[in-house]
Amino acid sequence: MTRVLIVDDERNIRKAFRADIEAAGDRYLLLDAITNAADAEMICRSRRVDLVLMDINTAKNESGIEAAGRIKKYCPRTKIIIVTSYSDPHAIEEARAVGADSFWFKDQSPVELIEVMDRTVSGENYWPKQNPDVVLGDISFHELTGTEKEVLYQLVRCISIRKMAETMCIEETTVKYHLKNICQKTGCRNKTELMVLAIQNRLVLPVKDADI
Repeated sequence: MTRVLIVDDERNIRKAFRADIEAAGDRYLLLDAITNAADAEMICRSRRVDLVLMDINTAKNESGIEAAGRIKKYCPRTKIIIVTSYSDPHAIEEARAVGADSFWFKDQSPVELIEVMDRTVSGENYWPKQNPDVVLGDISFHELTGTEKEVLYQLVRCISIRKMAETMCIEETTVKYHLKNICQKTGCRNKTELMVLAIQNRLVLPVKDADI
């Protein structure tokens, strides 16, 4: 019997995950359903946990990805599936980097969660080929160029054009050029409206202790 820990700060999501696990009660046992990724690390180090369904952004702004890395360090046999509603273009690579076993988008996945769980427990890895597309004003996110996607990503994380330019190692005029193009494509009037649009569509994960 595979012992499962749910880590998600959304009550309805925890309820849905619990229903999936109970429906597969012949092979899964729910140990607990908690809201904080930091608590998940303590549970995994004190009890036998075979599989963790780990949300990325949990209660108290705790990062599920960071917690997954710590769990893998001390409990390497524990399987971890990162689950999220965000379409952050860097989330999958960050999850891979910390040793997560699989990745599942809550809202737009062609594969059911229970299938991802079965495959992960059996030793496979499930990684989406690309992030879900989302409507971004007058266009879809995937209609932006690679550079424009990165500029939009850094806009939410950095906010200031100066800091964006430093982070991307480009000139401020280049940042402004791309922002102008993105605004024209999406129908936004300015970079503030564009940033709000990106946040509303969950294109970038929340930044802990952001220097803004």
